[in-house]
Amino acid sequence: MTSLSTPPLRNDGARRADIDRIIEIACSTAALIDCRRDQIRDVLTPIATIDSVDTEIADSIDLLNTAGVEYAAYRQADPETQLRVFLPANNLLYSLALFVALPSLFCGNVLARPASRVKSAYLELAAILSDGPIDIGDRMRTYSQATFAEISQGSVVVFSGKPENGRAVDKECASGLFLGFGTGINPIVIGRDLSGPELTNAVEATVAARLYNNGQDCLCPDAIFVDAAVADEFVAALVRRLATIPVVSTGTTPGLISAPLADMTTYDRAVAELDTLESALVWTGEISADDRHCPIGVAVRRLPEIARSVPELFGPIFNVVVYDHLDQVVDFLDAPETEPYGMYLSVFGVAELVGVDRVGSARNTGARTAFEFENGHEPFGGFGSNGTISAGVGREPVARPLLLSAELARYAAERGGVDAQR
Repeated sequence: MTSLSTPPLRNDGARRADIDRIIEIACSTAALIDCRRDQIRDVLTPIATIDSVDTEIADSIDLLNTAGVEYAAYRQADPETQLRVFLPANNLLYSLALFVALPSLFCGNVLARPASRVKSAYLELAAILSDGPIDIGDRMRTYSQATFAEISQGSVVVFSGKPENGRAVDKECASGLFLGFGTGINPIVIGRDLSGPELTNAVEATVAARLYNNGQDCLCPDAIFVDAAVADEFVAALVRRLATIPVVSTGTTPGLISAPLADMTTYDRAVAELDTLESALVWTGEISADDRHCPIGVAVRRLPEIARSVPELFGPIFNVVVYDHLDQVVDFLDAPETEPYGMYLSVFGVAELVGVDRVGSARNTGARTAFEFENGHEPFGGFGSNGTISAGVGREPVARPLLLSAELARYAAERGGVDAQR
């Protein structure tokens, strides 16, 4: 089996051999994931829908099969970097691929702590992949957060989760470099320029984005801004489409589904948000007999009626906000209360926003949802401090899109760079 140890690179021939070695290890890991997809599904479908699990599998395979794309950036980083990863409670396999397997191809000191709620699932995934060229299990630590923070002192720390928890972790770890992947509103804007098939396509994109993994993802849109000129038509089409979504008792049914949420904590949180929106609800779906089944809900309010701080709706909830003029939406997204949550903004039928790179702190993805836009080899997120942020001891926190390899290369350059012969 090809070794993960990092050889010195003294000439072009050595570099070519190193690239080939990295690609071989990465592709072998991808092949193992492909071969064991049924076992991976068995682990993840109790906490995620089968479609989202298959997306994770496909994205993880693609990420590793194309690992060479980031070779130059990772080779500018210090291979002795002490990297500590606080893994999230969702997107388990993809998080392992992105934040553990990929950097382990280049850095020898990578350790990760699984989120407590899904620790057993992470360990099962690690066991499934343990005989591959990257022993994921060897990099996992099931310590308490406090203990893991102790062994992370001064490290490069990657944290995925609630931004307030991330700030606490950064402080606990006295991070040399802290990379926080938090949450954003990721709104969709529906403009007056839509009609007929274009409006139908926008409805379909909205449903697919909001119901990805039954709404349990930080990229799901927490607000859908709709021009008053098309609001009635959009909401009617949205409700018609949602009425066709199968209501099932497990996440193993393919396609967009209404299924039980991952755990009671997530369920309680989603139901509390539904209760808050009760007076604005225009439609709610059915539920199964499962105790964790939150119904799909559609709430409709006018923009002046909503608070500037939009909550993360970690469940199957459609928060439709009707506006009269686009300036209202732009002002809302640029407000101090909203600015920290800027990640992505999807736009359908708004001529004024075509070609505009960002609105407030959110990157404009055009007529693509955040899920369609995101690429593991490209910087993730936007410019909101609760979305993606670079920080650490003695550093001025900077909110910007983040790519781990690029941040590690930048960090090495700040510290004087790595061996010039590498």
